[in-house]
Amino acid sequence: MSLREPQSVNDIRTAIRELSARAELARREGRADDAAELDERISNYRDELGARP
Repeated sequence: MSLREPQSVNDIRTAIRELSARAELARREGRADDAAELDERISNYRDELGARP
């Protein structure tokens, strides 16, 4: 994530919502690997959000 341009807090929150919905869909469809990858991305966004002032 450090190679990308800085994002606004609202952009990060939107990304978390979208990725969470996709991860839930992947779980319902039995795509555990995809859900795990999305969960990792969500975690990274949450870490970035937590590091903001």
